Amino acid sequence: MNSTSLLSYWRTQVVDSLRPYLWSDEEAFVFMNEAQNQFCRLTEGISDATTPEVVQVPVTIGEIFAPVHPSILNFRTASLLSTGGDVTIKNHTDVRLWDNAAGSISTMIVGMEKNKVRWGKTPLLDDEVNLLVFRQTLTEITDVEQELEIEATHHASLSFWMSHLAYLKPDTETFDKQGSDRAKANFEAYCFQAAAEQRRYKQYPRSIRYGGI
Repeated sequence: MNSTSLLSYWRTQVVDSLRPYLWSDEEAFVFMNEAQNQFCRLTEGISDATTPEVVQVPVTIGEIFAPVHPSILNFRTASLLSTGGDVTIKNHTDVRLWDNAAGSISTMIVGMEKNKVRWGKTPLLDDEVNLLVFRQTLTEITDVEQELEIEATHHASLSFWMSHLAYLKPDTETFDKQGSDRAKANFEAYCFQAAAEQRRYKQYPRSIRYGGI
């Protein structure tokens, strides 16, 4: 689906296919954006290892902090461009001893400041850290014929969250708290299942060795 086909599908779900619409296209695109973002929040997000502005973090000599893209929800792996070596990712709450001394980059500390990471040591050289992350969407849906960023298999589920928001519109013809709650529950149940599937996909399959009795 793209934004056009999802809009059409959603209108059939809320019985709003005839003009004049109860919800404008502009309102529907707001609902669509929110649905994609909420899907990402509940399922860890979109896996990304290739979008330069998201996964390439500059290492600047003498700068212990570095900016990271605001779309990032979760850091999975990090590696140093110059050597290919792994950079250990630590939460700031797990760091017991802070070191501002100059040195090589082997640790990236997250969670201290929004949209920033801290290196374990002050960089001696300019370099780059390459990430594998889960992230939010990058492009806002504002018109027809736009591509959605989450996987196609999940597109139809977005209609649940769109309906949840639509039924909260303060209008006598559209407000339906029970309908909104049902749509929200359906969406969250779907996301719970999708998140479980994503966790299984991330896990490396281990061989099983059977011993004798």
